Amino acid sequence: MTELLGPDGRPVKILSPPRSTARMLAAGYSGASVTDPDLAQWRPPLWSAQTALSPDRPVLAARIHDLARNDGWASGGVTRQVDAVIGAGWRLSSKPNARSLKIDPEVASDLASEIEAAWKDFAEDPDCWCDAERRLSMGGMLALAFRHRLMDGEALAAILWLPRGGRFATSVQVIDPDRLSNPYNGIDTYWRRQGIELGEHGEPLAYHIRRSHPGDQNVFDPKFWTWERIPRETSFGRRMVVHAFEPGRAGQYRGVSILAPIIKRLRMLGRYDEAELQAAVLNAVMAAFVESPFDHDQFASALGGGEELSAYQQQRLDYYQAAPINVGGAKIAFTFPGEKVILTKPNHPNSVFEAFERASLRNIASAMGMTYEQLSMDWGQVNYSSARAALLEVWRGFAARKDHFAQQFMAPIYAAWLEEAIDRGAVSLPKGAPEFRETKAAYCAARWIGPGRGWVDPHKEATAATERMSAGLSTLERECAEQGEDYLETIQQRARERKEMIALGLDPDLMTDRKAVPTDDAEQDRPAKRGTGPA
Repeated sequence: MTELLGPDGRPVKILSPPRSTARMLAAGYSGASVTDPDLAQWRPPLWSAQTALSPDRPVLAARIHDLARNDGWASGGVTRQVDAVIGAGWRLSSKPNARSLKIDPEVASDLASEIEAAWKDFAEDPDCWCDAERRLSMGGMLALAFRHRLMDGEALAAILWLPRGGRFATSVQVIDPDRLSNPYNGIDTYWRRQGIELGEHGEPLAYHIRRSHPGDQNVFDPKFWTWERIPRETSFGRRMVVHAFEPGRAGQYRGVSILAPIIKRLRMLGRYDEAELQAAVLNAVMAAFVESPFDHDQFASALGGGEELSAYQQQRLDYYQAAPINVGGAKIAFTFPGEKVILTKPNHPNSVFEAFERASLRNIASAMGMTYEQLSMDWGQVNYSSARAALLEVWRGFAARKDHFAQQFMAPIYAAWLEEAIDRGAVSLPKGAPEFRETKAAYCAARWIGPGRGWVDPHKEATAATERMSAGLSTLERECAEQGEDYLETIQQRARERKEMIALGLDPDLMTDRKAVPTDDAEQDRPAKRGTGPA
């Protein structure tokens, strides 16, 4: 039996740890082990959502904005998300709750049409009265706010009352979230976090907005070190500030960008792309070397205009200055005796560069809620089935993000405008209907029609849509909304076209029979076979 000896040469008695200690070192979950070599040094602090975010938000925001300005992948990913979720803007589909308002559904439908017409005048006014800065339409402000939502993790806007010439006094001003901060950059307290005053239950009561962006310190502004306190809403419930973000945990009061987890990867991928490009350019420029057995200093001096050359070096210089020999348009190059040409062997771009970059972009696209093909615009390895599956999966995420943003950002703006429209008489309430403030939610019920989902195979998908409606599984409104269209405008336009065709002596019901194409996805993806038809 082998004994363990101590420094004095005497046997050492090994004591087993107490049961309590052994129980502490053990872990019910392997991920909580403190003895596993891979996890022993990984002991992150248990922070709350806002405590983890507050000190790091300025650095995160600055780095993400720099990536959006200078990194093509980050900029392209943000732009494509804005195009997919917002597009050129959203169409209002008003849905007053007839049952809550205790009015007939037909009356509610007429009210919805009146609301939609007034909203269109407000949102698409060419003079941009809906924008406090008078630069953008409502669609433009929506895209700007959603871009902030992606890069800053949150969108911030003030709903102002500016009676200055437009039909409505309600105006919206999109605010950079960097301006939302504690007065004089004070530390957070229990009742004020990152510029947001909180109530007893954590509800926002007011917002402290810096009058100038903290990055404008080089621009003379007497209000640079001043803040404005704006209540969340007026005493009668009209919203004054809109703050839209998706919290990742309870107790979070500011948003986090979707780019935050991949900042390091985007930065390193950009540096890798640049290094590969520089190496490829260097290899292209340095095509060959001339190796000479003679003194390099004299040869370099000759190339630089030096006058001290040996007779032999002068002969070499004269030789290279002589005209080359032309044979039928071809050039034959000769080297001076004793010299040889060594061609470089370019090794860039690296043979695994494309595969490595593709893998990195897949990780980035996954974090942004996109597919690799959408981010890279590389559709070379996509067939119908995979494109269709990817479109459905990604569209589900886009739809959820759109609905969440509509509820947080557009709904308060729409409610503030609708209240004014009713007060001004631009929208007339039906007889017997309750006042707006009594049933605000019922009047403000609406759906927002965003950009169309698009079709991978228009014929197959249009046929499927027709069959869904025929089977009662869908409606024309839903099918049109998925393609970014308003079904009422569609059927009204069809009615006008039908009337014009009849007036011109054409039969609108005359259709050409067409044979149906296979709808099997596997058949669509399979290459066509030759020689399978009749002889």
